[in-house]
Amino acid sequence: MFQIHEPTYIHGDLHIGQFHYYFDDTTNERIFQIRQHTKKIAPFTWDLKRLATDLVLIGYYQGFSDIEMIEILKAFIQQYIHRVKGIKKINFFRQNSNEKNQTHQTESYLWQSQGSVIDSITVQREMHEIDWKELNSVASWIILAEQLAITVADLHCQSTISVLPTEKIIENNPDYSLRIIQAALSSSGQQYQLIHEICYFAMNYAEIAENDHRLFFKYFRNETIFNGIHVRNYRQMPRPLVGARSLSILIVGGGIGGLATALHFAQAGIRVRLFERNPEFSEVGAGMQLAPNCSRVLDHLGILKQVQANAVFPKQIVWMDALSGQRLGCIDLGPKFIETFKYPYIVVHRADLLNALYQACLADPLVTLETNRTVISVDERPKSIMVDCADGTRYDCNMVVAADGLWSSLRKFVHDDGAPLSVGYVTYRGTIDISQVSKDAGLENVQFWIGPDMHLVQYPIRRGELFNQAAIFKSKKIPDDTDEWGTREELNQRFSIGCEHVKNALKLIQSNMRWPVYDRNPLSKWSHGHLVLLGDAAHPMLQYAGQGAAQALEDADALVSAYKKYGSLSLDAVFREYEQKRIPRSSKIVQFARDIGTFAHCDGVEKIARDATLKAHDMNDYKFLNWLYAAEQKDSQ
Repeated sequence: MFQIHEPTYIHGDLHIGQFHYYFDDTTNERIFQIRQHTKKIAPFTWDLKRLATDLVLIGYYQGFSDIEMIEILKAFIQQYIHRVKGIKKINFFRQNSNEKNQTHQTESYLWQSQGSVIDSITVQREMHEIDWKELNSVASWIILAEQLAITVADLHCQSTISVLPTEKIIENNPDYSLRIIQAALSSSGQQYQLIHEICYFAMNYAEIAENDHRLFFKYFRNETIFNGIHVRNYRQMPRPLVGARSLSILIVGGGIGGLATALHFAQAGIRVRLFERNPEFSEVGAGMQLAPNCSRVLDHLGILKQVQANAVFPKQIVWMDALSGQRLGCIDLGPKFIETFKYPYIVVHRADLLNALYQACLADPLVTLETNRTVISVDERPKSIMVDCADGTRYDCNMVVAADGLWSSLRKFVHDDGAPLSVGYVTYRGTIDISQVSKDAGLENVQFWIGPDMHLVQYPIRRGELFNQAAIFKSKKIPDDTDEWGTREELNQRFSIGCEHVKNALKLIQSNMRWPVYDRNPLSKWSHGHLVLLGDAAHPMLQYAGQGAAQALEDADALVSAYKKYGSLSLDAVFREYEQKRIPRSSKIVQFARDIGTFAHCDGVEKIARDATLKAHDMNDYKFLNWLYAAEQKDSQ
């Protein structure tokens, strides 16, 4: 059994001269005491060391890194020195006196006779609570540390508490405490030594104390043994005392963009860690279209063959009139298309693309994947960024890539533009077995059935075994956060005006999968400090251009290319080049997707003009797509 045989004292209470105040947890008494010390300057250095240690311990608890704690400690001690030097009751230091004379003066004071006094001392019992949760940045901690330094300096330099008898203080040395401390800090060398010594002591002692604290709570914390005040309320620590783990690169978000970024870094020989908030890496959704610019990046990553193994290679993209059933026009995806853009146009299941990226990351030892990890906040530091997770763990990172999608929790730390904007459209989508589909449905093509404020997309996926369908329409109700608008009843009502093919297709759509359509305006900047946005977190776009995944993949390629060029010590240059390359292009595609939606959903005179344009288009004319699909991108076109 762990037994107490003698009083134990709480560390960290202040000493002022020879005066001590501490709590005896065996008697529940707060004790005031005068002690004699062999080292006469020890009391004020002990105060600084213990207070600095307390700052480090709580800093570790809050997740600050060693570098940040040293910065805080230096501010604390420098403010203490500044305060002590600024207190001028007697001009103790003579002008033009050298360091040797000052040291001699200090030694003469040290050898003066010892004594103690506590007559008529009123102990200030007023305490001020500190809200540690609000101290979540280096700047706020430095402010606190400097305030503590000023308070301690004022206490140390009081002339009312001293090691000398009362009569000697009054007659000879009314500012003895002030003189002793000022003499001890009389040169820049001694000041530097004090800073170094206290930083070294506090960092090392805090590490030891943290380990002891863990053992203490694990083995010895027992209210039947420790019967001090408030013990019953603190039998367990609110959360473990853990220091922030250091990471070079952290990717937040395990979707297509996040996994592609991780794989790009790993293939460049750079170690990364990726957090996914869900229990597993999975894609909710169905089919997706991968244009040549998307396949090009997948080829660079070395996973295009795996993706194509489960893909379908459509022959054409066909525009159909959803009301009349008339064929309006098409884009041929055959040999000339492949010759022009070097890669085919393919359609896949989203899960198949994600799984190919996931398996490649899983096989690479430079990628660490973690699930059930939700990042709730980040805090920019002078030379790093601190990441807070929902489970209380913290990570001190050199760079954080926010690839956490449309509803990104990190976007606001770069640009706080609120939640995504609903455009009033709703999507119902899903897949069915290919055997349920008529051969007249055009199983070799991607088909767009377009009508006023509505359209239907159809194409086969997963080696032709499944048929993907998505019905999109604009609700007549005002969008809100509920599911009271864009309902299944509205879906059926809107598409009831369609041709027989459209109405029959609607019967096979999984109408329980409802997806409101959201949009955001493009940003002019994607980074702040050590945080950078990628994919839908940076530039969510309407699905009408089929470029969401492609643009996330292009982001990943551009970001890692810039990182390889400039390195971890020049993140400003990395982000600048990344943004210069990606923001103009992605912003143009965001608008392009909006224009396609307007083009597809028009009515009246606009519809007549649109239909004529589609009918007149040469299916082998790809000039209007060069800027989007070609390897040499010319955004000015």
